Amino acid sequence: MELDNHLSLAERRPRRINHQLPMRFRDVIPKALPLLPPASASSLRDPLATFAQQPPASSPSPTSSPSATPSSSRVHRVFQTSRNIFGLFRRYYSERPPTHDPEEYVNLQDLSDEPTAVDGPSQWPQSSAFNFHPYPNESSFRLGEWYWNHGIQKSRESFNALLNIVGSQDFCPADVRNTKWRKIDSQLARNNFDSDVEEAEEAWMDEDAGWHRTPISISVPFHKRNKVPGPQTYVFGHLYHRTLVSVICEKLANTHDNQHFHYNPFELYWSPTDDSDDIRLHGELYTSPAFLEAHHEVQGLPPEPGCNLPRVVIAMMFSSDATQLTSFSTAKLWPCYLYFGNESKYRRCKPTCNLCNHIAYFQTVRFLKWPYLLFDNVSLASRRI
Repeated sequence: MELDNHLSLAERRPRRINHQLPMRFRDVIPKALPLLPPASASSLRDPLATFAQQPPASSPSPTSSPSATPSSSRVHRVFQTSRNIFGLFRRYYSERPPTHDPEEYVNLQDLSDEPTAVDGPSQWPQSSAFNFHPYPNESSFRLGEWYWNHGIQKSRESFNALLNIVGSQDFCPADVRNTKWRKIDSQLARNNFDSDVEEAEEAWMDEDAGWHRTPISISVPFHKRNKVPGPQTYVFGHLYHRTLVSVICEKLANTHDNQHFHYNPFELYWSPTDDSDDIRLHGELYTSPAFLEAHHEVQGLPPEPGCNLPRVVIAMMFSSDATQLTSFSTAKLWPCYLYFGNESKYRRCKPTCNLCNHIAYFQTVRFLKWPYLLFDNVSLASRRI
């Protein structure tokens, strides 16, 4: 083998092509759970599904009559998916494979907070369907965004940002030449709350919006020496609320949220190898034993006459916390929030998913001290005199 004399000693050394990082520096990208087998896979030869006959969770005792529970003769099968790279798999107990799989629509953004990179020189989406309202086009939008978000006193950094905008290949001067800036600024300054009190009350009472107003009355007892003794009913305000049925119907009618909605609960297991034992994992409400028990109980109920629609369980999670209404007072309001346990907790914790539903607004009731309740129509100061 002849060596090139004109090459340096470092260049003559053989080089390895494949370089691998040590295990401690490697990072595995999160991956969704394996998908369900196709609907046509109904035989044992399918490697993605295994079938086994098991009695339902709500099967009656041998002494019970078969006519009392007509659905007790249903046989549940076990549908099991394959393992993913982390050794996770799902196990369903139902009569037939689920037709709706929310894991099919899970992407990397749902599993990780890593920002996605935008290809191309422009930082904005290159789509004709992208809406820049109230700006007519992208060039006007980028100039308006620079004007409003870079402060009143412009700096060298702000000037460089302006140069990057007008010097970009995607910037078109013809698009901003006839832009009506004053009209756009007036539209930006307008909001949906610019209405009088009567219109606001009508919006609260709109049946189509689902909000209702119910007066709240409390019975207050008065002393027998009072002018009007005995309990008296007082109206302390109104409760603005929505019915749970209307919120559920609105939720299920949303096509985007319906994709990530789990109608069929399952058991989540971890098994790193074929020889290792299956370990049950807990993390979501729709994988909990309580959800599975409620689902099997609903499936075992007698069906409605003439109804062949599937029956599912909707899990509702309520919470409430005090919200400060103003900056210079102690006025508070207690909104009642509703989350659906059929959705993943990783999506519920993201405010951008808009999965929180307001169903009621509680007001704080302040009671007067006992001297005012004991002596009706007589102030405490005059009573002391």
